[in-house]
Amino acid sequence: MSFQEKYPRPYYSKYQQVEMDCGSDWFRVYRLPGNVFAITEPKHCQEVNSYLIIGSQRALLWDTGEGFSDITEIAQKLYSGELIAANSHSHFDHIGCNYRFDYVLAYDDLQARYTAERGAPHGLFADQLSPEMFIGGYPEGLDPEAFFVPPYRIRTVHNGEQIDLGDRLLEVIHTPGHSPDSMMLLDQSNGILFTGDTFYQAALYAHFDCPEFGRSDLNDYLKSMERIQSRSQEIKALYCSHNELIAAPGKIGEAAAAIRSILSEKARDGLAVDIQHVYLEDGTAIVEYPFHEFSIVCRDTL
Repeated sequence: MSFQEKYPRPYYSKYQQVEMDCGSDWFRVYRLPGNVFAITEPKHCQEVNSYLIIGSQRALLWDTGEGFSDITEIAQKLYSGELIAANSHSHFDHIGCNYRFDYVLAYDDLQARYTAERGAPHGLFADQLSPEMFIGGYPEGLDPEAFFVPPYRIRTVHNGEQIDLGDRLLEVIHTPGHSPDSMMLLDQSNGILFTGDTFYQAALYAHFDCPEFGRSDLNDYLKSMERIQSRSQEIKALYCSHNELIAAPGKIGEAAAAIRSILSEKARDGLAVDIQHVYLEDGTAIVEYPFHEFSIVCRDTL
């Protein structure tokens, strides 16, 4: 089944949609518990979710989307005060409008600096700009033959650092595995964990090994998930950066168990494994392990 045949995803009907009066119909906005808006891009195969987190003094935009349309226009209509931005990591589908900010908060890692200095050149998008990756054609103003993400400025943050939105503190948690600069934000007052790409209910990519995406590492991934799992009493909901917006905290433990089974090679027993799964890479064979409501894609070590 193609991406286009899956549109619209039924899970969106669970959430309260916010009608927006703006020039673009590229985004869909949903009001979530905890004074958070999900700004989604359901018409592209990546199905990216960015989050506007509202505080009493300022708001934070968690990732700036794919850049195919201006996400800041939407964010400023939802919140008229001071707006800052932070990246869950530096992959191209989360940094698209970074250059529209004076700076973006990013984890203190060489990968974040590498991407900030270069942006995302046109060639990096490969087939992501082909017509079949979009629903209803290209958004107004997008030139698929020339699109790229310009370089941008970052201000680095560190593990345990608090981002102060006024009456709301967001704790930075370094979660390498998907990429070396991956981080999550924990909103302790509301029990919300903003997961980035470290967890969501679809294919979790842990196979990268190139300058543009950094190096994934399953052992680091497991340590990150176990670190989050140890704080499960603080978490009521996972707000995820792709596909379904909200997942149950228990999925972190499931993901940790899944990674352990892969590292011990037990996951191969009795599972249908596709070793031809390739994603914006050089064609090297990688493995996709299916689990309940998610899968894990990694390099084939056998």
